[in-house]
Amino acid sequence: MGQEEVCYTKEAALTKAIEVEQQSFTTYLRAYKLSHDRSARQLIRELALEELEHKFLLEKAFFEETVALHDPGQDNKPVMKLTLFLKEKSLHENSTPQDVLIYAIHEEKRSVEFYEKMATQCEGAPMAPMFMRLHRDESGHLARLEDLYEKMYMAEM
Repeated sequence: MGQEEVCYTKEAALTKAIEVEQQSFTTYLRAYKLSHDRSARQLIRELALEELEHKFLLEKAFFEETVALHDPGQDNKPVMKLTLFLKEKSLHENSTPQDVLIYAIHEEKRSVEFYEKMATQCEGAPMAPMFMRLHRDESGHLARLEDLYEKMYMAEM
């Protein structure tokens, strides 16, 4: 019999979510520095700043009962699931803009999966709506990255 998945305590869930947001910000910062494409840099910058907002709100949640996350104002487009066929490579100073974007897509996919798992495991708990909202936000980030990838590298196909 496998282990039953359960929701973390509030503090443990927040700590883990803050780690996820910090990792995403760090990834975007590296990607920003390595990217030379203006539109990619702009999107990466926007997403990095949103990750900082998420991290700040999660940190505030240690002291508050509920967390108010920003409303993106639109429903997210479905993702193309590019991670199924785009191989992730680690980033280095010789990474191509395409490598950087692929890495960011994979990083965002990990965040989407984390928040989906947290929302499911914490269903009915006070933290569940926050995790559902973060899942939605991160899914939007993933869709935006995939759209950019499609425009930049799949237009010729």
